[in-house]
Amino acid sequence: MDSTPDNLTDSSAPDLQSRQERRARITRHQILIVVWTVLPWLLLSLGLDYFKSILWSFFLYHCCCLMPIIIYRRKSWQAHLIRPTGRQFAAVVAAALLLVLLTFILHHFIGRFAIERQHALAAMSMRGFQPSWLVPLSIYFVTVNPIIEELFWRGVVLNDLCEDRQEMHRWPYIWTNISFAAWHLLIIRLFVSAVFIPLALATVAAVGFFMSWLYRRTGSVIVPILWHGLVFDLAVIVILWLIV
Repeated sequence: MDSTPDNLTDSSAPDLQSRQERRARITRHQILIVVWTVLPWLLLSLGLDYFKSILWSFFLYHCCCLMPIIIYRRKSWQAHLIRPTGRQFAAVVAAALLLVLLTFILHHFIGRFAIERQHALAAMSMRGFQPSWLVPLSIYFVTVNPIIEELFWRGVVLNDLCEDRQEMHRWPYIWTNISFAAWHLLIIRLFVSAVFIPLALATVAAVGFFMSWLYRRTGSVIVPILWHGLVFDLAVIVILWLIV
């Protein structure tokens, strides 16, 4: 004989149903986010290989792919616009100086093996690049690019796929950073020798995991933005200046 009070049974049923509906909505939303992380492949391929334009590539990737969902899901990252501490900013500056120095050293010793300079120059020229673009492109790369990418990959994708305290080895972290690294193949293939491509992709993935860890540790999306622009993208700009 069921001794459960009728009023308890009646009240718990709607709660269970609402939890199931909420779980289903979360799952559908996560599927949407996963699908969205594949779009950079399509849009950058259009920009680089169909339109053959660096400007179109940036426009399609930043404005058509990343910005709409950054704005739509702004509640995912707005609370994390926390100003870095003096120590955190000092760490960024120190890391930037160290990585720039390391970039010069590595380019001196292995640059001619890792980077196919003539192929890279031809690939950029074919897509409209001119030497006069170096300064504005450098400024864009260390300011606008890291803001948009971090708000998307960490602020939206990482936040919407997993909880704050979820372990780094769980699939949301892995998917976020592997998909972040994977689309870089479209650009890496234009510069890096074939034998070094796996190492370059692994490096980008490691950078993604580091910035995800940094984001979770500090609670500030501005901190990985600074690391992305002033440390990692700055090193890329140094390489670009060296080969041009």
